[in-house]
This record gives sequence, C-alpha cells and structure tokens, in this order.
Amino acid sequence: MLAFRLTGLPDSRLPLYLYCVGTQEEKVLHRPDGFPVYQLFLSRGGEGQFKVTGKGTWTIGAGQLFIVEPEVAHEYVPHSKSKGELGYIGIGGTSAGSVLQSTGLLQNEPCHISGFEIIWSRMTNLWHGLDRGATEMWNTSALIYQLILDIAQLKISSDVGIGGIGTSRAQDGTVKHSNREPDPSKDALIRAVALMHTHYQDDLLLKHVADAVGYSVQHLNRLFHHHYGVTGHQYMQRLRLQKASDWMDKHPRASVREAAETVGMEVNYFIRMFKREFGETPGKGIKHRNQLQMEKDLTNS
Repeated sequence: MLAFRLTGLPDSRLPLYLYCVGTQEEKVLHRPDGFPVYQLFLSRGGEGQFKVTGKGTWTIGAGQLFIVEPEVAHEYVPHSKSKGELGYIGIGGTSAGSVLQSTGLLQNEPCHISGFEIIWSRMTNLWHGLDRGATEMWNTSALIYQLILDIAQLKISSDVGIGGIGTSRAQDGTVKHSNREPDPSKDALIRAVALMHTHYQDDLLLKHVADAVGYSVQHLNRLFHHHYGVTGHQYMQRLRLQKASDWMDKHPRASVREAAETVGMEVNYFIRMFKREFGETPGKGIKHRNQLQMEKDLTNS
C-alpha cells in the first residue's frame, strides 16, 4: 500500500495541481463534510458502495473509476467479502472541474477503464516521484493533466446510450458491474460522440472526429448508422440543432443569427436545417417564445 501523500502549497499560477495521492486497503471511508478537492478513486480487485449525499448510491468494482466533487459529503463501504485496493488522486485548481468535465470524466457514476493497470502504474509512479522529492509542482501539474487525458481516452462508459458497455444503472440508482469484454469499435464510437458533444460549437468536421478516434470516415459512418440509424454528419447536425433549440429556450429574446452562431452554423443553412428538423423556422419559434415571455412578464408585473 502507498501511504497518503499530501503535496505542498501549490503555486497560485497553477490552474491544475496534485493535492494528494495514495492507496489503501478497502475500508469504510466516511466524510460528512466532503473533501477540499476533486477525488479520483480507482478500484483494484475489490468492490464496494459509494453513497454521495444528494446524488445517489453506486457500486464500484475492479477496474473502475469514480470521481467525487469537492465539499460533497460521501462515504464508501466495501463489500464484506471484498478484498481489494482503493487508489485515490486528489486534484485541485481553478481549472480542475472544467478539465474533468470537458474530458467527459465528471459524470457522477463509475466508469470502466480499459488498460486499468496502466493508469494504476502511472498513479504509483507519481507517488514514488513525490516520495523521492523528484517531482516539482509545475511538472506534477503537467503529469496530472496528461493523466486525465489518458484516463478519458481509456474510459468506457454507457452514457451515450450504447447497450452492453461499461456500467448500467439499476432502478434504485445503483450502477452494476458489466462483465462484457470491451469492444474497440463501440469504444471509438463513444469517444466520437463525446468529442461531438464537447466541440459542437467549433468548426468540427466528421473527418476530424474520425482521425481522433483512429477510424476512417466511412467506417465511423457505418458505426453511427448501425447504432443510431443516421450518419455521423447527421448525428452532429441534429446535435447542433437541438443545442440551438435548447439555447433559444433559455434566451427567448435572442436573434436567429445569435442562435446559429452559438452552434457554429451559417445562418441561412441553420434556418433551412432547423425547419427540416423541427417543422418550423427558428424565427417563428423565437416569436412564439417572445410572446410567452411577454405574457409571463405581464403576469408577474
């Protein structure tokens, strides 16, 4: 076991820093006041249950990652017959939350890590580097950022609606362990969808997505069509249109141009595709929203 290691005070210029790292035998962990930074828990060989106040209860098994946000009360109770090891990495900094969110790791449920032992080894190397005093705070910040990117790349999740991968949520909110072997094609599709959801506002082409997940555009399109019934381009277009519609719901007085710009689409093309998708022009929808907002304002005045 690697004893709890707490780093020194971080440089105020660091947007991301290592707060602590270590491993422990599975035991009851009770934190009614939460923890000051984000905690990345890695389960190795055991199984237990996380209870997070206000969020739910999840089962975490071997080869899985679970993240708890700062200042959130939580507890961990290992299963009575479970003998395993629980690793933890504490990450702080003003950019910690946004980095974890943008990489798709901050999802409030356990996820499987393909190549788990690689990540575990990286964590232990980080601990030994601190133990030897060989790792400076700035270098550690870079190592943590790279570790987050690597975990995100190896994450296998069920949060994009593809059955049979990673974890599944029971009716009581508990996440059950899946024994199915990882499927590289489905893993690539999951990462492609995650990239689209992260970069729908950017000038992102399907070719960029395909290159990022290591597949040709043709093969990626086949995966999208098999699982969603549409091409990758159609999926990305529908995502952008739905995001624009959601944005207009929150900004009833916005213009069509502003709505198009929020999702990175040219205005005329946006109007044409919006009408095809929703059966009315965005301008008509905005007019309707303005009317509803005026009626609401009059009622509240």
